[in-house]
Amino acid sequence: MSLEKLYQDLFGLSDERLIRRLTELGEVRHVKKGHLLYREGEVPSKLTFLLQGLLRGYFLDAGGRDISDCFAFKPGAPATACIALGEPATISIEALEDSQVLELPMGPVLELLEEYPQLYRLYTAFLLEALKCHWEVKAAMYQYTAMERYQWFLRSYPGLCHQVSGKHIASFLGMTQVTLSRLRRAMREAGQLQAAEGES
Repeated sequence: MSLEKLYQDLFGLSDERLIRRLTELGEVRHVKKGHLLYREGEVPSKLTFLLQGLLRGYFLDAGGRDISDCFAFKPGAPATACIALGEPATISIEALEDSQVLELPMGPVLELLEEYPQLYRLYTAFLLEALKCHWEVKAAMYQYTAMERYQWFLRSYPGLCHQVSGKHIASFLGMTQVTLSRLRRAMREAGQLQAAEGES
């Protein structure tokens, strides 16, 4: 798929001048599993969008433990390490499998945001979606039982349980791997696991 068609189909852009400018700036890149796209504390110089593959955002807690913060698995998903563009990354982002990403230089994109209302609206839509996801995760963490949190994960991230390690899923859901294994065993014994995890 050409960059022009990608901007149209994946991001819904229609302004031809804007699409030309973004096409000049954009670069599609392949990243290997384990590659670190952003490191916590660094100021990102690029905007990154997932085209294919799987990315994970994470941070280290006070005890130095790796905590999964988010997953990007849908084509077009922004791999953002901070809310405000141009600020230090609040999380690190790594590729959990070989992936393909679109990269745009931060400085020129910030200038285009001022010039093109359509791009600003797209940025606003990304922010609103990020806020929605944030509150969904927060509600799950504080209002659901451990079992309800795992069931919510399976509904909200269909198929991801087969691509992401139990360690990363457990830390994302605020539980230990032992607890996650116990929940999966209980679901299996109740005959619920196969359907819930989308196994054939």
